[in-house]
Amino acid sequence: MKLKEIVFNAESKKSAANYQKMLKWLDSPKRYKYNNPSNLVEKAGILKGQKVLEIGCGSGFFTAEIAKVTGNLGEVIATDIHPLAVKETAQKVEALKIEHVTVACEDAHSTSFADDSFDVIVLYGVVPSPVISLRQLSVELSRILKPNGICAIWTAVPFWRPVEMLKQGRFTQMKRQYPVFKLQKINHEER
Repeated sequence: MKLKEIVFNAESKKSAANYQKMLKWLDSPKRYKYNNPSNLVEKAGILKGQKVLEIGCGSGFFTAEIAKVTGNLGEVIATDIHPLAVKETAQKVEALKIEHVTVACEDAHSTSFADDSFDVIVLYGVVPSPVISLRQLSVELSRILKPNGICAIWTAVPFWRPVEMLKQGRFTQMKRQYPVFKLQKINHEER
């Protein structure tokens, strides 16, 4: 069994218990002090009315803030590969009565979304990961981002850079809004 199957196996009691502990940690009040969601979401460059995809929503730590920025005219789709994370975020969205957020179980390597669907993709606290291929992710994110769309990436891993995503020739790096990396999709005509 591959690591991805072990970690994200919703039917395994051990995996589910470990994932529940992680979700609790992700929503810890201490985390708000060190990973202020308002500050990090602002640096993604999201605008009111945009369609935003959040990959790896986990506990929904950033979801409400993204929804606040897009406003009711925008649309937010929060996704995670783990059903427990999807359930947790969906409950949070429902409790907060946020109507323009949809929560779905999706594999970021191969989503069900149409080409050129999103203005912004937020990838916060997801990469680097031993279960995510940045090469494969780069192809998929480029496919579902609109031309000139933005992929905002934040990680707590020091010295990490989205080099692998830039090697594919699908994105160009914009000026960094520390600590958020912003990659812009290269227009189809420009490739």
